[in-house]
Amino acid sequence: MKYIIRLTSLFILMIWSALPGSATIDNPGTVQPFSLEHIAIHNKNSSLTDRSSEFDQTTLTIHPTQENPGVVIWEKGDQGDWNAGQYLVFEVFANNKYSGQVNIEFYINAEQSDSENNPNQKAKTIKGIYTHMGILPKLKTKMIFPLSYLDGQNVFMPRFPRQLKGTVWGRRLDPADIVKVVLRFGPIHKVYPSPEYEVASISITENLPPPYPPIEESIIDEFGQWKLKKWKDKIRNERQLKRKNRKVEKLAQSATYPDNWSQYGGWKEKQFEPSGYFRTEHDGHRWWLVDPEGYAFLSTGVDVMQYGSAGPVNDIEDLFEQLPEDTKNVDFYVQNLTKVYGEEARRKWETTTRGLMKKYRFNTVGNWSDITFIKNNNLPYVLPLYGFPTTKIRVFRDFPDVFSNEYHKNSVHFAKQLHDYKDDPYLIGYFLQNEPQWASGDLNIAFEMFGTTQQSETKNKFVEWIREKYGGDIKDFNNSWNLDLHAFQELLQKSFKSYPSKTADKDFYAFSEIMVSRYVDIPCDEIDKVDQNHLNLGMRYAWLSSDLLYKAGERFDAFSINGYGMDPPETAKIAEKSGKPVLIGEFHHGAVDRALPATGIVGVANQKDRGRAYRHYLEQGFSRPEVIGMHYFQWIDLPFYGRFDGENYNIGVVNMNNIPYPELTKAMTVSNERIYKVGSGQVPPVDENMKKIPAIHY
Repeated sequence: MKYIIRLTSLFILMIWSALPGSATIDNPGTVQPFSLEHIAIHNKNSSLTDRSSEFDQTTLTIHPTQENPGVVIWEKGDQGDWNAGQYLVFEVFANNKYSGQVNIEFYINAEQSDSENNPNQKAKTIKGIYTHMGILPKLKTKMIFPLSYLDGQNVFMPRFPRQLKGTVWGRRLDPADIVKVVLRFGPIHKVYPSPEYEVASISITENLPPPYPPIEESIIDEFGQWKLKKWKDKIRNERQLKRKNRKVEKLAQSATYPDNWSQYGGWKEKQFEPSGYFRTEHDGHRWWLVDPEGYAFLSTGVDVMQYGSAGPVNDIEDLFEQLPEDTKNVDFYVQNLTKVYGEEARRKWETTTRGLMKKYRFNTVGNWSDITFIKNNNLPYVLPLYGFPTTKIRVFRDFPDVFSNEYHKNSVHFAKQLHDYKDDPYLIGYFLQNEPQWASGDLNIAFEMFGTTQQSETKNKFVEWIREKYGGDIKDFNNSWNLDLHAFQELLQKSFKSYPSKTADKDFYAFSEIMVSRYVDIPCDEIDKVDQNHLNLGMRYAWLSSDLLYKAGERFDAFSINGYGMDPPETAKIAEKSGKPVLIGEFHHGAVDRALPATGIVGVANQKDRGRAYRHYLEQGFSRPEVIGMHYFQWIDLPFYGRFDGENYNIGVVNMNNIPYPELTKAMTVSNERIYKVGSGQVPPVDENMKKIPAIHY
């Protein structure tokens, strides 16, 4: 295999200058710099350092604490015009052994979002838009926030060189309404000693900044491991890598399921009427899945069981000791297995992974997994449907124009993908989509649709609906909404920063329910024409941000939610409000005591606690009568330098060298084998009384 070892500074700058919309050193565009001295004077947790070793210039040194984790970088009246630039850029260095969390918070006066109709109310400052952003440890980075994201229409930020994942939360805001901007730093906990950050510059820019010159010494080795840290079982050479993988292969070869499990992983001690496919049934005490042979089934699985764990390396090639030629994505997991098995790597991965599933007592392949692996091994699985119907016009974030003909047409196309799966007995069910962005936050989507004057069929339908609601009486409507319109049609040209009245809030919400029902009903109607053999498992909500999500769940056979925490989410409440059994599509617990610098969404102190946390979460979940499935996220650790979106978490069952975490897998084996006894009430669930620590995630 050919490798490139190092790129010259000139070559990288030539590539960068060729990128569309990128800035060069000769053409930086308009830059509005912020005064670091001014920031240091007004923030007690920061000070100026005359000559930073990392930046070779004066920097702002920040020591965040629980009481004071952030610094105010701008207040109304300071220099800097948010309407006169495209990006907020700040240079930062995290002098830590773990990833840094650097979040931006844009504050507005509450009167500009909630109180325009009460001029006597004293202005209260609230967060309008805020971000979660990550950076690699001990690597200076230019953090870039596109100011276009202040419109609140996108949750996920693009990646920039050296920058990890970035997400954006909150409601649309007008840059002119910003009154304060804060940089907030983390994590802060005794497990993460003495966080320290250096900021070399902060500015509003017209163009993207030029990249840093290449670093002198690479920080990622030939196995994809961070070179600046030591940990237990770190791979030192290929001989060690081969020896450890042969041991795992041998462990997997002898694995079998318990004798009282069916061929699908169901429980032979409890049987229902078989149907040839998976279905649900309530036995008077709890909900069960029922496998095709009629045996009671509780689904314990792992997501993303794929041959690979890749991440993009374009514009960060200098961080690596060696890379394959001509590639923008590098997968050290596949490279490491290829070093062990050569051309047999893919086949060996399948047989070993299948054996490890049996060894650890998993009976389901979770979402986003390798369909070839599933089919070759006859494994129960869940299926993510791709390309949920959308439209050219989105009325809010990713919410489509559901009253358009385009939406119906695309729903027909969307449903066709199930045709090849409709007769598969191993398919438990399908997810319509994953964590829709419109559902992130307690937001009234019909109101958000009127954040601009953009026209749509859904907006036309709203005007028609509101006219009917008020019996065509524009005077009554104006009184209720505190408006002065001459005709209902004038609403099409209106936009709102805040609710004109409490009645308007209620009316918008009532139409939001209509929008959500149509959003779900149209594709589900088309799916029913293709496949009635399998379970509709819903949309894998990130969390239950509002009751609109229950409205969307009326067509589901099971209500799915991704539940990150030390304990499962409030599944009893979900079951009560939806009338459906509950499937937890994702959960995990991570630590920073091994290779990776970030915990994932829920953090624990070490690998032993990962195992304890798994046992507690899983058994507490299956002890609940409404829970029918729980899927751990995910099979393989993420790359140190970040997957496609920048996540680099220690969340795998196996690491990037395909070596399982024994503290975790031992715990998984014990609890997974107990699911039927716990679920039937024969034994109590383990209660570890776990305490979480602040997570490192973005």
